Amino acid sequence: MFTRLPVKIVACLLTALSPASRLPAQEVAGGEEELVELDPIVVVAGKMRRPLSTIAAQVTVIEAADLRRGLAEDLDGILKYEPGLELETSGTRFGATGVNIRGIGGNRVAIEIDGLPARDQFVIGAYSNADRVLVEPDRIKRIEVLHGPASVMYGSKALGGVMAITTWDPADLLAASDGPGAGTLRGGYQSMNDSRVASPTAALGEGPHGLMAAATQRSGHELDNQAPAGTPADPQDWDSADYLFRYTWDSAAGNRLRFTADRLERDVQTRLQSLLGYPPRFGSTTALRGDDRDTNRRLALDFDFSLADWQQGNLRVFDARHDTEQRTFEERAAAARPVRIDRQFYYSQDQSGLEGSVARELEWGGALHRLGVGGEWLRSDISELRDGLQTSLTDGSSTNLILGERMPVRDFPLSRTTETGAWLQDEISLAEGRWQVTPALRWDAYDLDPRPDDIWREDNPDTGVVAVEESRFTPRLGVLLRASELWSVYGQYAEGFRAPPFEDANIGFDIPLFGFRAIPNPDLRSETSQGLEFGLRRLSAFARFSATLFHTDFDDFIESRVLIGRDPQSGDLLFQSRNIESARIYGADLRYTQDLSAWGAALQGWSLDLAAYWAEGENRVSGAPLNSIAPPQAVAGITWTSADAAWDAGATLTHTAAKSAGDIDMSAEPRFATPGWTTLDLAAGWRPLDRLELRAGLFNLTDETYWRWLDVANLAANDPMIPLLSRPGRSYSLSAHITF
Repeated sequence: MFTRLPVKIVACLLTALSPASRLPAQEVAGGEEELVELDPIVVVAGKMRRPLSTIAAQVTVIEAADLRRGLAEDLDGILKYEPGLELETSGTRFGATGVNIRGIGGNRVAIEIDGLPARDQFVIGAYSNADRVLVEPDRIKRIEVLHGPASVMYGSKALGGVMAITTWDPADLLAASDGPGAGTLRGGYQSMNDSRVASPTAALGEGPHGLMAAATQRSGHELDNQAPAGTPADPQDWDSADYLFRYTWDSAAGNRLRFTADRLERDVQTRLQSLLGYPPRFGSTTALRGDDRDTNRRLALDFDFSLADWQQGNLRVFDARHDTEQRTFEERAAAARPVRIDRQFYYSQDQSGLEGSVARELEWGGALHRLGVGGEWLRSDISELRDGLQTSLTDGSSTNLILGERMPVRDFPLSRTTETGAWLQDEISLAEGRWQVTPALRWDAYDLDPRPDDIWREDNPDTGVVAVEESRFTPRLGVLLRASELWSVYGQYAEGFRAPPFEDANIGFDIPLFGFRAIPNPDLRSETSQGLEFGLRRLSAFARFSATLFHTDFDDFIESRVLIGRDPQSGDLLFQSRNIESARIYGADLRYTQDLSAWGAALQGWSLDLAAYWAEGENRVSGAPLNSIAPPQAVAGITWTSADAAWDAGATLTHTAAKSAGDIDMSAEPRFATPGWTTLDLAAGWRPLDRLELRAGLFNLTDETYWRWLDVANLAANDPMIPLLSRPGRSYSLSAHITF
């Protein structure tokens, strides 16, 4: 199945295995101590602090320094140079909505910020889209991504992988200060969307106590594109504000208490001019405007501890609220009966949770065991409402009847989900550490409790609701062999699952004007995945190499709101979420980092980074390709740092293959096939003073016109939005960072 491995990926592999990169063990300065610097400590794989080299799975680590050097100001910039990690977007209005890992995205990927889960995404129609990823980039200390099924540690929603984001603590700022206080001030500008950012942060430490306060203000406009001259634009104005307060207490025994309170607000106003007059839906529309507001609030208390023989322990309790309010204003002055339609969409998710884990080392049965055990409880209350008013432009009369729907309506009933899980993992070292076997097992209980109110019942008088109660065990087994001091090989089998979500189990709406009706599915089954992964790693004092092959089978994949036929009595078209019996995704991932000074003194300060990714997927019932799979991509970067670290510069070349028609499911309608593209980015930094860093970047130097596949994957080939979703042409970014 891997016979179609792209030539570029093979080339990267051959480069990594070339004699120049195979440094003899005796030539590695410092031995094992040097390896530590190249072997980051990660938590995401087993919720225990472990060196990456001991993990029998692919984990990608993105540090804050990487984001700063790349001048990343949003999630798009964060994932830009990470093949296999894709940003999911929705048009010019809603922008980024989620993260795609190995062709799986949406609510099938677990996203956590300091251990707190992100909200669920919900989309209904063209005017309602509550996204998942609301995080301020300036707060990010590190991102760890676990690729592939990960339900054994993260339960439902980790069908395709995990993105775990860690934010800064007071100690991180105080570490560079000689006194009790420290702070930073950063400002930045991006020409691609005319955006500006101002971000002050301050920290204070006294004895065991630490305080940190941070605020970030951003504002900007629509993202630039390469649409042909004369194409109507979709002007946009947006701003966001993030506020964080954090208190830490560190005991003499090494325990830590942390309290976090933060709030993120985002406002976006969009004039959707590109759709005006577009038949049939917007044929009579003469004005269309969106006004969207998101608010995230979270409170969290963490306690990291060691107790007797348990060297690592954590307790976390949290409460979070996520609110979306979206308003759409439409004028149909060209209609036979001119009207103005004002629509409102409200979505909220309140989350409360408790999580705990402990880990210890012990010798038993002639082997060293690193044992971890933990459990979680999460309760979510989810609500959604659509409302509206239609006003005649002729006589001023108003009605709450819009396209046959009498507002307000709910597309699913008020819902409460309760998730309870417990897990056990044992990392077993054998043969003096050469072999490592890691079995893990998790038990989950999932409960969906729908709570229909009068609004739901009025719109769905004859529709019953579905309660879901499910429990299951999820296993994982990893095996790792240290073939030598530098080389290791691993294999892993992991399962994932996703319980029937609230909106799919109980979707319900009725649009009489169009003869559309959606109904719940009492027979909806949980999605499951079974993943196989094989990897090869090499770590030396000067180089890091990894190669990964993966194959994942998916059963009972849930397809939302599928046409299932007509109601025999009313003749309405019936829509319902249903299970796809089987799908699969397979592919390869290669990464290679080389300190070029190992090749000669003339290359002191130079380093090379290579990455490549390829995947394919298919519906095993129909044989059609999966449109969630991005085309193959390769990234090559070279950087230089001066001997005194005052200067650095880098160039990054990104190539993405074309998305051919044969790799696209066009059974519903013809779709736009994206051409291949190559971009070149340049970035440089200057530290004229110890506490001042200036950075500049020039992106898409050749002014390439291109599209990312996942930006347009859901659009018809003739959709008027396609030109507007082309990526920015040549642009620049500036940033200044002051430490005090």
